[in-house]
Amino acid sequence: MMPVIRLEDVSKVYPLPFGDVVALDHVTLDVEKGEFIAIMGPSGSGKSTLLNMIGCLDVPTSGNLFIAGRSVREMDDDELTDLRRDTIGFIFQTFNLIPLLTVRENVEYPLVLKERRRDTWGRSEELMAKVGLEESLAPHKPSELSGGQQQRVAIARALVNNPAILLCDEPTGNLDTKTGTVIMDLLTGVNHQGMTIIMVTHDPRIAEYASRTITIVDGKIA
Repeated sequence: MMPVIRLEDVSKVYPLPFGDVVALDHVTLDVEKGEFIAIMGPSGSGKSTLLNMIGCLDVPTSGNLFIAGRSVREMDDDELTDLRRDTIGFIFQTFNLIPLLTVRENVEYPLVLKERRRDTWGRSEELMAKVGLEESLAPHKPSELSGGQQQRVAIARALVNNPAILLCDEPTGNLDTKTGTVIMDLLTGVNHQGMTIIMVTHDPRIAEYASRTITIVDGKIA
């Protein structure tokens, strides 16, 4: 069977006035269903670009990316939107919360997009509790939260659709050690239930939660 994620000789080049920047340089990688992979490397090495590529937020300059056996090059915009909504959860380093929505509305938003109705069965509240968000925070807007609280909202939102693939960009970067441990235990739990996780981290202690660590240097897998 084909891996759940496959990159075949993928490169990403950003043309800039002062010269091209090669963010990914002929990367080939297979990720099996249910793996938990940590991606490490120096700042600017291509870690986040790789994550964005797998999340279909960016497209390769050359090479091929397959998700669940399908080439993303063969998908139209509607199919890519459905893939990102239904199959992939993304924990962004910059949170990307919707400022006009409350905490609860941010968490349930992917569910509303998928089901075309509000969350009436308590999935949002369940995940908010699991990531350590007090019920009293539900009606607050993101601007009224600390960075750590916003991070927890982003994590709950990424998990609400129970995605097959979870992409995490520094998921504990804004959290204290105790809360970070709670979040990593939660991620380990959903991984044991079959979720495939790819996580960018600079912290070797966090990388130890993964079953495999990949190091990227200058856009290449070292």
